[in-house]
Amino acid sequence: MSSLAQLKKELAGALRAAGIESLESQREAELIFEHVTGLTPAQQVLKANDPIDDEQWRVIRSILRRRAQRVPLQYCLGSADFMGLKLAVCPGVFIPRTDTESLVEVALELTAGLPAPHLAEIGCGSGAITIALLKRLADARLTAIDISPAAVAATRQNALAHKVFERMTLVHGPWISCLPDNLDAIVSNPPYIPRSQAGSLDREVGEHEPPEALFGEDDDGLGFYRKLSTIAPGHLKGGGFVVLEVGDGQAEQVRSIFRDKGWQRISTHADVNGLLRVVSAVAPDSSFSKSKKLLE
Repeated sequence: MSSLAQLKKELAGALRAAGIESLESQREAELIFEHVTGLTPAQQVLKANDPIDDEQWRVIRSILRRRAQRVPLQYCLGSADFMGLKLAVCPGVFIPRTDTESLVEVALELTAGLPAPHLAEIGCGSGAITIALLKRLADARLTAIDISPAAVAATRQNALAHKVFERMTLVHGPWISCLPDNLDAIVSNPPYIPRSQAGSLDREVGEHEPPEALFGEDDDGLGFYRKLSTIAPGHLKGGGFVVLEVGDGQAEQVRSIFRDKGWQRISTHADVNGLLRVVSAVAPDSSFSKSKKLLE
């Protein structure tokens, strides 16, 4: 049998040959070995000379075959990490990103001090945002909405695994007809990529992640924000707010959309890379009936 170190080096080389960058290939090799052997990267160093049995190597080769086709590593492993949570993901479910952790942090800051807040997430995907919020807001309730059956199933699975499902209402359907009333906040990482940019996406994203979670409405991809800026006031309490992820370079456009609809205290927030990727805003004074009238 070959040693762990030898096979990990071989795996990293195969990943590089598939077009994955050198540093990333090394990191992915560690994650794949951790998934198969249960050994953390530090333990892999300590056990570098230990053998890998045939069955483990068979599983590793199976993962490699999929990864060489540029299937996202998270789909190959069946999980993704988000704010210290391990979440199940599968094809058809949008993969949570570290960038989105900034959205959760902003929502937590704005929710601080609210008694038993009721929130809603539009487009819950794997449940990453919903679960991260519920884990940190012990008295909160949250309605999670998604149009994708696969996303709803993944959110249910992850919420049960992390023991927050009892404080959720999980809804399968279009958000416009499913959004509850009397909310303290609405959070969302919506689709915002213009379809004209589809050809520029990495293969892992463009060929494998669900297009309905990627591409926004209207030529500029910002159709969701236009609809939400009109509809949301009728579903929020006085002082209720939204926290939204936006694409790189879209923050000012989204600010303008909400400013034009009378929203207040509109702010932009940087992600872990220092890019303005989150917009928050407090709803204008409005009534439920007024918001409904706007849609007629």
